Amino acid sequence: MAIKTIYDELLPNVKVSLQDSARKYDSAKRLKYTLMSKTLWSELTVTELNELITYSDLHSYELSSHSFMYGNQIIKK
Repeated sequence: MAIKTIYDELLPNVKVSLQDSARKYDSAKRLKYTLMSKTLWSELTVTELNELITYSDLHSYELSSHSFMYGNQIIKK
């Protein structure tokens, strides 16, 4: 069984939005590859999380503190 990356664990709506952004912006494409290289939510930097929220059309005011700390509302649990 292959180890799932953060990118693999993204919720479908988040993944689709990120893919759309990756077609438009090089920085979103880099973020996509970063997410493909990391397996633990805790490996993400604050900047990477900020970019994920931006390029996935999420709104930080709608996310709980658990979303930031553990990926709730962003990745499958």
